[in-house]
Amino acid sequence: MADDPKDSDIRDVMREEKSRGKRRVDVEALRRREDLLKKFREALTLRTEREFVDAIREMKLADDPEKLRELLKIWRASF
Repeated sequence: MADDPKDSDIRDVMREEKSRGKRRVDVEALRRREDLLKKFREALTLRTEREFVDAIREMKLADDPEKLRELLKIWRASF
């Protein structure tokens, strides 16, 4: 039930309520980050390096060659 939209909305409201009087929680930024992490985890399960690099490029994470090397190191270590 973790993917239930109601649960997600309830968690968002709870986050906002907990932050009253504090810095505002950017719920949309948190959702984008969670979505990016989910896609990255899925990319880590791909079998070939080419598929992984293509998935990373779709997420626009491979623009920097140094970052791409680091991501490939993570992918290789996951096996």
